[in-house]
Order: sequence, then structure tokens, then C-alpha cells
Amino acid sequence: MKTILHRTILSLALGIAFVASASLCEAATIGVPSLGNSTIQSAIDNAVDGEDTVIVSRGTYTENIDFKGKEITVKSKYGAATTTIDGNASGSVVVFENNEVASSVLSGFTIRNGLANDGGGIICDGSSPTIVNCLISSNTAVANGGGIYCSNSSPTIINCTISSNNADGEGGGVWGDSS
Repeated sequence: MKTILHRTILSLALGIAFVASASLCEAATIGVPSLGNSTIQSAIDNAVDGEDTVIVSRGTYTENIDFKGKEITVKSKYGAATTTIDGNASGSVVVFENNEVASSVLSGFTIRNGLANDGGGIICDGSSPTIVNCLISSNTAVANGGGIYCSNSSPTIINCTISSNNADGEGGGVWGDSS
């Protein structure tokens, strides 16, 4: 009887230890490019909300990315001088329109060649992400915010250069409203 009781207690203790260790897992770092993540967007899609960091190697990535409301960091490994997201004139290069907050971070990229109605480079609509150490250049908006468009948003923009963007409406560099 004692042996059965000891085994039961040991099994219960091991089960509790397993559950506790599973809940203490560390956040992952997802590299781009890597197996299963040849694009920045695929890494964002695979990232765990509130936990993971996407680290992007140098190069030019021809794509448009959407944070999809995730509280993650997407960061270039070597900075904006060597890492570019090129929108290929097919929409906003970076999209924040799903209630992203300050812990949704974009850091260290050149954002270029976006073409959209609003926010050729970056669109923030109902979101307040953090944008750090970026060069936002050579983007176009048919209406407003060639570089960055903000509607009902309060992004934190730190140490970024916004230049040589164009908007047919208002705000070639940055346009914002709170309506």
C-alpha cells in the first residue's frame, strides 16, 4: 500500500513539474530567412503573440507585411542601412490596423516603394505601435500620408528618418487625424 501511495505522489509531482516547466517556456527568436520562414510575413504569422521576436537578416525583402494585431518585435539584425522592405508598389509596405499597441515594434528597416490610397510606407489605423530606427523613403499615397498615415492612432516614432515620400492629397511625409 505504501509503494502505491509513493508512486502516486511521485507521478503527481512529476505531472505538476511538467506543467510548470511548460508554462515557463521562453519566448522564441524567429530568424528570417530560415526553414519555414523565407519571408518576414511568414515569420510574423508563425510568431506567438506577446512572446516572440522576429530577427531579419540583411537584404531586400520584396513584400508587404501586416502585424495582424500581434504584440511582437520585428527587428533587422544589422539595421536600416542593410535591411529593406520593398513594397513593390503594391500597397502599404507595413500595416498596423488591428489594435496594435506599443509592444508591437518595428525596428531597423528601410521602408520603400509602397503605393497605397493612404499610407504608402506605413499605415496605422486604430493602432499605436512603436517604430524605431527606420528610414521611410520613396513611398507614395494616392490620398494622404505618403510615408506614414495615422488615423485614430498614436504611434511612437523614435529615431526615424522620413524623406522623399509623396502624397497627392496631404502629408507627403506624415499625415494624421483623430476622427
